[in-house]
Amino acid sequence: MKTSLVVSVLATLCQSALSLEEGSYTIGSSLQSNEVLTQTGIGAPLAFYPKRDGGSSQTWHFTLSSASQRDFLISDPAGNFINCGDEAGSPCIVGSEQEIYTTELVGDNSYQLVAKKSGYFLRTDGDGLQLAEWDQSPNEVFVLEPAQ
Repeated sequence: MKTSLVVSVLATLCQSALSLEEGSYTIGSSLQSNEVLTQTGIGAPLAFYPKRDGGSSQTWHFTLSSASQRDFLISDPAGNFINCGDEAGSPCIVGSEQEIYTTELVGDNSYQLVAKKSGYFLRTDGDGLQLAEWDQSPNEVFVLEPAQ
């Protein structure tokens, strides 16, 4: 009984230590180290552009959406959400619909982002962002750094 309690507590501690915290981040592509996800207008496809200091269009708020510590709503400073739909190949835009994304730690500050609704992964596609089936490629890995 005590052993299972200890294992349960350790599992909870490890999960919280490895999970992303709520806060503001830039979302960088692991393929393009100097470029981050940028809001280009409501309803317009999101794009990766060179990082600018203090660029609010490049800041994303991660807000927990459940008790799992891995499920987040991702919004810009104006409260618009990343919307990727539910079909593979769909481009991601900024809009009003709240979509939940699961963060999966894959390295130092490196995460995969999975659309909870469809199970598809977010992936860079050239300079854009889209939904895709998991294929272990580096364009499914994003570097999340605290926004300044």
